[in-house]
Amino acid sequence: MRLGFRRNPASAWLDDYVAAWNAHDPVAVTDFMTNDVVYADFGLGEEYRGIDAVRDFVEGMELGFSSNYRFRLEMAIVTDDAYAWEWTMTGTNDGADEEHGFPATGERFEIPGISIGILRNGKIRENRDYWNMSTYLNQVGLAPE
Repeated sequence: MRLGFRRNPASAWLDDYVAAWNAHDPVAVTDFMTNDVVYADFGLGEEYRGIDAVRDFVEGMELGFSSNYRFRLEMAIVTDDAYAWEWTMTGTNDGADEEHGFPATGERFEIPGISIGILRNGKIRENRDYWNMSTYLNQVGLAPE
């Protein structure tokens, strides 16, 4: 469900940020971040500190998760200092995630999530992603019986 909202000028960068994720481009994604960024993914229970760690995470998404993942921006609130955006991530579980012990199943997924963060000088200083791992595991056939 896409809710109507009017974008303000402060949120213009968000479309480009989502495009960088959808291009699976770790450098383009981290160009929106400060060098000392702290990126937390609560669905995975992981935290990445600094540009290099976030780049490794983004690169690993395509290799060990989904070669065709995409984010769809649903709704966003952006100020000069902070942001929150609701997204839906879609794709196919075609990458084996050895770190977390998840094999590739070839199943499609569509998971909702929210990212909130703090901006410093127009760049992401802190980001927190919230999404439900159980939703993903159920959709791709990896949930326990």
